[in-house]
Amino acid sequence: MTKALDQSANSHKSVNVTFDEDQMNIIRSLKGFGTEDAEIVRSIVMAYLSEHSYIKQASIDRDHSIEESDKKYKLARARGNF
Repeated sequence: MTKALDQSANSHKSVNVTFDEDQMNIIRSLKGFGTEDAEIVRSIVMAYLSEHSYIKQASIDRDHSIEESDKKYKLARARGNF
């Protein structure tokens, strides 16, 4: 579990993007997405990914990977490797 937490803590990435003034005006006019520019853009991207099922598929893939790892661990433990 600690390894998963360590990986999670280091998984944040920054991305610099450039918008022209008209685009920023549209972004800042959106209500309910946040108060800071970065928060609004992040919310828009996450909403887009969720709407197009990218987040759901990534979650399914992650869950499948965890299940496979769990099976391998249980098998190794049953064999006395742990």
